[in-house]
Amino acid sequence: MISKKTKYGLHALIYLANHYNKGPVLISDLAKEERIPKKFLEAILLDLKRQGILESKKGKGGGYS
Repeated sequence: MISKKTKYGLHALIYLANHYNKGPVLISDLAKEERIPKKFLEAILLDLKRQGILESKKGKGGGYS
C-alpha cells in the first residue's frame, strides 16, 4: 500500500515533469490542479528539494521545477 504522501509526491513530480522548461510552477497552481492539500504539498515539495530532486526559486516568477 502506498501512503498518501508518496502518492501526492508522485503526482506532483509527474505534474512538474510535464511542465519542464516552462518555468517554475507555483505551489497553489499545482495543489489546485492535482487536488492536493496545499500545506501537505508544501511539506512534500520541501522534502523533495532537500533530497536534491527539485529546485525552487523565490520571489516573483518563482516556484518549483
